[in-house]
Amino acid sequence: MKKSNKLRVFEAFAGIGAQATALERLNLDYEVVGISEWYTDAIICYDALHCSDIDIKMPIYEEQLDYLKQFQFSRDSVHQTMHIETIGKEMIETLYKANKRSKNYGSITSLKGNQMPDVDFLVYSFPCQDLSTGGNSLGMRKGSGTRSGLLWEIERILDELYELNKLPEYLLLENVKTILADSNKKDLDQWLDFLSSIGYQNDDCMILNATEFGIPQDRQRVFIVSHLRTKLNVQNKIEKQKKNFNIYDFIKDDYSNKIYKNEADIAQLNGTPSREEMWRINRKEINNDTIMRTITCNMDRTHTAALFKYCGPKGNTYRRLTIREAFLLMGFKEEEYEKTLYLDNSYRKMNKLIGNSIVVNVLTEIFRVMFSDKYGLSKE
Repeated sequence: MKKSNKLRVFEAFAGIGAQATALERLNLDYEVVGISEWYTDAIICYDALHCSDIDIKMPIYEEQLDYLKQFQFSRDSVHQTMHIETIGKEMIETLYKANKRSKNYGSITSLKGNQMPDVDFLVYSFPCQDLSTGGNSLGMRKGSGTRSGLLWEIERILDELYELNKLPEYLLLENVKTILADSNKKDLDQWLDFLSSIGYQNDDCMILNATEFGIPQDRQRVFIVSHLRTKLNVQNKIEKQKKNFNIYDFIKDDYSNKIYKNEADIAQLNGTPSREEMWRINRKEINNDTIMRTITCNMDRTHTAALFKYCGPKGNTYRRLTIREAFLLMGFKEEEYEKTLYLDNSYRKMNKLIGNSIVVNVLTEIFRVMFSDKYGLSKE
């Protein structure tokens, strides 16, 4: 018999929806009641992964355009697209459908607390660029105007929800390990103090690695669970796994499969001095002990997740991970990745989307601990 209560989830900085995928893995009674995302490629990919079976009535072009003009969008995830009509009619239709079906509330900067649906659980994986060692280390100081400083938009929204007596019961922060660096400690402490001031109890910071959850990728991320009134102590209940994977579940080097061969061809690099340096640093041989480095949003850089020897259309050079492999190494399933193929996005676009995502396996275990007792389905 199903429990009457349903977990209502809001994904801020939703990306392609690793959080929603993790919830789908569990036997939970939940609903994603809304997301906040302004990057058009991410919104459309989110829709492909999670909403493609939803039918909606499509109005005429002018009405689609009027609807989309309510929101702030970005074509590159950095700069606002000032005139949405310039993206073309076909993209307008695609974005309209994706925005509607995903229940997207648009940019976090324009989202108001009184617009929010009733929410039990707010997840906020705010941009890491200004915290990451791969970025410029500009930080997340309140009022700094950095992308990582968008964290403080969540403060504004929670303040507004507090005044409305509509605070979510649960919160989850996710970001890169450098959020704990000395340079960011003051800002993180300020954030946690704010949460405490409105009634949240914050669990200790968890540093979790994908390798501890069945994924051969060395990807450490910080997670902080906050709960109204009481601590949940999730870190004491998480079940980590010993190494438990078959590398060939992730690396698709059976090139007799034409699809895998074509994807490997796309991932091949030209043989240049800079790529020779990449090979020296990142070379990989496939065996039972192979662990990939952290997947980033750009796998054509000096430090990349992995390079493999590859003979393809560019001769005997190297290849990066294919996008299919990257999806698998982020905990998605092949059939989930294949839902995105009709988008016909470039390697670079898909690399940016998956590199900014979260490992599904890690989220699944966190959610299991947080919610399975209260929101699970009974065995009757």
